[in-house]
Amino acid sequence: MSIDYDNNCYPGVVQDDEACWRFTDKSVQQSERVLFSNWWRELINQYGVKIEYFVNTFNVLSADNIYGEQPTKTFAPPRDLIMAVNLNDNAITLSKYGFLSDDEITAYIHISSFQAKFETLSSVYDTQYSIVEPKAGDIFQLSEFGDDRPADRQPKYFEVTEKLDEDIAQINNLAGHYVFLIKAKRYDYSFEPGIPFNSLSEGISGNQQIYEDAFAGRLSGGANTETEPKKDGYDEYSADQTSIDEVFDMRVNDTDVYGDYY
Repeated sequence: MSIDYDNNCYPGVVQDDEACWRFTDKSVQQSERVLFSNWWRELINQYGVKIEYFVNTFNVLSADNIYGEQPTKTFAPPRDLIMAVNLNDNAITLSKYGFLSDDEITAYIHISSFQAKFETLSSVYDTQYSIVEPKAGDIFQLSEFGDDRPADRQPKYFEVTEKLDEDIAQINNLAGHYVFLIKAKRYDYSFEPGIPFNSLSEGISGNQQIYEDAFAGRLSGGANTETEPKKDGYDEYSADQTSIDEVFDMRVNDTDVYGDYY
């Protein structure tokens, strides 16, 4: 039997670049990529946690792009979503530089699952170029993980800071795109509309405790003491005059380059 050396791939006899089948050719790997997509979906649904996801309704047409603000911005009502998370409590990434470190999360969200869950939010995504994806500024709450915290503490909130769809070392098997890699940091209390801090509405737990510990925070059911009245003659005192008389009179120094002390 004769061998067509020009069109077959044999060691040492390859004649041109088209002689061999390329393993990384995505045009012949559709079935394999479907398997990987289903593998990611199953992995997230089996080992992930349920969250409450709040879409940030920021609209570039309504925002003041000079100051980067939109005072009328709200968050869309939350929707349940399953995502796999890697929670790093009291992250130490920046602590060596003297920064107070908050909790941080690395999470995985299946692309198709997210789009199926939020594609009906047309009133939101119509102003965001109809791109139904997580984005920086969105908020989510670890509702399932924190639903039984002691003393009625509410589950923690996190703000999305980065979204990646390409990270070859972690999520792009066979160069496919199956999941979003989300990075988020702890989100402290805010008065922005739509984030139910200290509320029990819509099944989302909350409390009125400011801090995590009972020593500094007020436990549920507690009450603030009445503020003491101002002392008599309080308006007769001046911190500047006290500093001049009892500390040091800075007026004798030429320090007006950055502004006067008094």
